[in-house]
Amino acid sequence: MVQVILTLFVAYGIVLGGAIAGGIGAFLTEKPPFLTMHEMADQLKIWGLVGALGGTFDSFLQIEKLLLGNFSPVAKQVIMILAAFVGAHAGTITVQWLVQVRS
Repeated sequence: MVQVILTLFVAYGIVLGGAIAGGIGAFLTEKPPFLTMHEMADQLKIWGLVGALGGTFDSFLQIEKLLLGNFSPVAKQVIMILAAFVGAHAGTITVQWLVQVRS
């Protein structure tokens, strides 16, 4: 359970921190910071997932164990992938809520 919570918040932090840092960079280069933050949050979602899962796709290699009949590692990895997705999506929603860019 501890690893699931850590994975969720790492993905959340990657998206939120990256969007904020990108907004600062946009401000320094005289670009619209809120619009940049909004766009970067969407672009960083996949990187939040990858970063939270350890930067590699070893999680997806656990699916091979499914063919051998060992479901426990596969279930754990699916839970970790879902936690990373929830964290990255929550980070995106938080940034969108903070900047409230109107389309």
